[in-house]
Amino acid sequence: MTELGPSAWLAPIAEIFDDVGVAWTLVGALAANRYRATARFTTDVDTMADFHPDLARQLEAHGYDVDVIADDGEAPHLIRARRGAEAVDVLLAVVEYQRVALDRAVDHCLTVEDVIIHKLIAWRLRDRDDVRSILDAGVPLDMTYLLRWITEWDLAERWQEFAWMLPE
Repeated sequence: MTELGPSAWLAPIAEIFDDVGVAWTLVGALAANRYRATARFTTDVDTMADFHPDLARQLEAHGYDVDVIADDGEAPHLIRARRGAEAVDVLLAVVEYQRVALDRAVDHCLTVEDVIIHKLIAWRLRDRDDVRSILDAGVPLDMTYLLRWITEWDLAERWQEFAWMLPE
């Protein structure tokens, strides 16, 4: 029996990214699960990649329904790809921080610091739970890097919710 679900959906997407020749990384729950104390369920695959004009065409060629999202007059910042039950979002690296995070990724997964920053930006309940679980796991953090981007994105107030969890 074939495995169904987001983890199984990643392989064909990774192949498309590699065929197109774009740098890419996991973001979202699948990235957070690499660092969490306990894994959590997710219903999609969230990735980040460099923009390439062939990416949307290649996704369509592989049977995905593709929606390229851009603000008026701006380059695309998101590609939503759907194929049956498969749901894949490709956040396109358009700002400096995204490019830095993409460059820092290891084995196509955001570093723990970048997962935390993404979660602080998103700030939904599940994102806060991801940060709590990551800190519970005791994964070592590069605090200089983390605090640099927390300051840059004006996330200090959100980060304070978790300060009590950090070792002194």
